[in-house]
Amino acid sequence: MCVKRMILSVVLMAGAVLAADDNFEIQEFKVDKSIKLPTASKAAQEAWKDQRFGMFIHWGPISQLGQQLGHSRNSPSHRKGGKPYKTAQLEPEVYDAQYKTFNPVKFDADEMMKMAKAAGVSYIVFTTKHHAGFSMFDSAYTEYDMMSTPYKKDIAKMLSDAARANGMEYGFYYSPRDWHHPDCDSDKNHPRYIEFYKNQMDELLNNYGPIYSVFFDGLGPGDWGNTAEEIMGTIRKLHPNCMVNDRGGAGADYYTPEHNISYFNRDQNWEACHTTTGQWGYNPKVGPKKIEQLMEVLLYTWGGDGNILLNIGPMGDGQVNPAERASFEKLAEWWTVHGEESIRGSRGGPYIPGPWGVATCKDNRAFLHIFRWPEQGALEFPKLTGLKLQSARVLSGGDVECFQALEKISVNVPKAGRGKILTTIELTFDKPVYPVKPLQRVPSLTKTATLTCSDTTSDIEALRDQNVHTLWEGYLNKGEKEILIEAAWDSPQTIGSFSIARGEEWVPKNEVHIEIHDGSNGWKDVTPKGFKLKWETMKFFDKPLTTDRIRLRISKVKKFLIAEYELFPPVK
Repeated sequence: MCVKRMILSVVLMAGAVLAADDNFEIQEFKVDKSIKLPTASKAAQEAWKDQRFGMFIHWGPISQLGQQLGHSRNSPSHRKGGKPYKTAQLEPEVYDAQYKTFNPVKFDADEMMKMAKAAGVSYIVFTTKHHAGFSMFDSAYTEYDMMSTPYKKDIAKMLSDAARANGMEYGFYYSPRDWHHPDCDSDKNHPRYIEFYKNQMDELLNNYGPIYSVFFDGLGPGDWGNTAEEIMGTIRKLHPNCMVNDRGGAGADYYTPEHNISYFNRDQNWEACHTTTGQWGYNPKVGPKKIEQLMEVLLYTWGGDGNILLNIGPMGDGQVNPAERASFEKLAEWWTVHGEESIRGSRGGPYIPGPWGVATCKDNRAFLHIFRWPEQGALEFPKLTGLKLQSARVLSGGDVECFQALEKISVNVPKAGRGKILTTIELTFDKPVYPVKPLQRVPSLTKTATLTCSDTTSDIEALRDQNVHTLWEGYLNKGEKEILIEAAWDSPQTIGSFSIARGEEWVPKNEVHIEIHDGSNGWKDVTPKGFKLKWETMKFFDKPLTTDRIRLRISKVKKFLIAEYELFPPVK
């Protein structure tokens, strides 16, 4: 069925990456959207969107071992006979003892903020308490905190002060669920844990100055009563314009795609959260994403009208991971030339992201961030209704050929003048570009296909209506192990790339294969090497395919949600 999700939304908790994806954990929780709570003002929401770029900081004593924050702890249930919260490699007695030697003497909060700001970051979100329960701040309600370490300093205070000293905003992450605290989700004492949670939130909301944003990460199992409403009430009383995410049980100012990117969405606030490496926290064995991939993650988020929260995981001694520093320095090189002009204060559009790249806009300017050019000739875009093109320039300098004729805008930059990763072209029009209705440069091939799926109860048109709010929701039929979606045409089509895009809701645990018909009675697997439904939103086949039938084969799920399914010809 195709639904606009207004009552219950299932979202994800931060953290499951790499090998951890294969381990059992309780990973889904519900947000009751029938509860109407005060939100940040419209002005505050728009100001938050203007910033566009935040930095996540996942850090804790476990960084001394180079293991993932929270998710490397083997965490049994606090209920008798309950399922474990997480199965992992480190036993609690090992993970929980790391604070006794945690002494990050090389931590320099001011230097870290300067690194972030140079790359374009304007706000930070710090993990004050992750699922494994250690408080990275001075808390009067537990001995399992920073003041019990050899370092004996309040990291949250140091970061909040340094952020503001460098003209940046401070927000914090807090996990209401707690795999360390014995009362959380216990048979008898869960209400006592709720009081602990409320007390710690009072500390974080009162002791660290103006709070820009709060990133919750799921209530988890247990009866939480009206805790979400009470906490939100406290936030709105103390920080009325604080932005709050959708993982606190009720009420939200924005949703949070994790290691993923939402389909184009101007109607709702959203913030994608991604790692600079592949892990939430420091791990010397996990290298950084290639800068090309990182730039695609950032630009396709901004082009889809979202904010991004890009994570770093400091080392056990407090230093920034050299691999992440190198990535931020490369981002700073790009931002210095392009960021303030084309990203800060911008909105996504007027063109919907595609295999060619993305667009952003502000005032009477549109910015084309072009990752892929045709082998020959210019890129052509549909004319924007009611707007007249006045001028064009490459932000990094150099020549650009650009003209508007009939129903097209044509742009080209000589190969020698294009950026190594992308080229950003500013188009100036005679009137404001936003909120002109966004257009696709080239329609998806699914628009002309005959679509069929194994679950006939779902409205398959939701797969190609360019509406992020209508979700195709497919379920396994009885006795089946896969969900199938097929696109067929009367004549062969050449396909270079595809996108299986999410909206506010998503099913993270999945396995997807792409197949084309082999011309007889079988199917050939053409899934790109290393393919996963995460990181970049636009996926490319190893080489273009020509076929009249292509299908998705989705397994290891009971249901699957898709906001938009797009197939594109090679860029031309």
